[in-house]
Amino acid sequence: MRVASFLAMGAILAPTFMPTVVTAQDRDPARACGTAIRYEVQDRYPQARGVRIIDSSSRDAGRSEVVVTGRGEFEDRNGGEARFGFSCTYNYRSERTYDLRVEDVSHKDGKNNGAAVAGLILGAIVLGAIVASSKDKDRERDDWRQDDVWSPADGVRCSARERSCHKNGRFSQKWTDRVFYRGG
Repeated sequence: MRVASFLAMGAILAPTFMPTVVTAQDRDPARACGTAIRYEVQDRYPQARGVRIIDSSSRDAGRSEVVVTGRGEFEDRNGGEARFGFSCTYNYRSERTYDLRVEDVSHKDGKNNGAAVAGLILGAIVLGAIVASSKDKDRERDDWRQDDVWSPADGVRCSARERSCHKNGRFSQKWTDRVFYRGG
């Protein structure tokens, strides 16, 4: 009876003492890149709603990297749909994505988003000029923390000490989740 009890307890407790090995197959580069590309599309095209990845394919790009390419679509603010192509590189070691590319954005009916892109670029230039001409009042206060502050994208600043990101001077939950909580 005692032997059976010890065997039963050992069978129950054995899985908790077994080390967990995470293999490359357990990590999903397509899913990580899909999330990163959705954020990238929404950052580049503020009119994008309901960004969806239609299809994707992966190919090895080295010992610890894979390149994911594919197509996606989104609804614009006028109710039309636009399609795009994308590529993304996923690193298994760091479990991070980089080299995000969104290309060939066009409406399903064949129209090009050139005017929207030109408007966004012009707006970014004007906003950049305004920001550059204004005096940075917080520079002296923030100098002591420069070693733990970085910028993963234009207009975005993240602080490792605070574990938060700010976009254009305002707190950004989307960037905080993306940088510190793996694309949450």
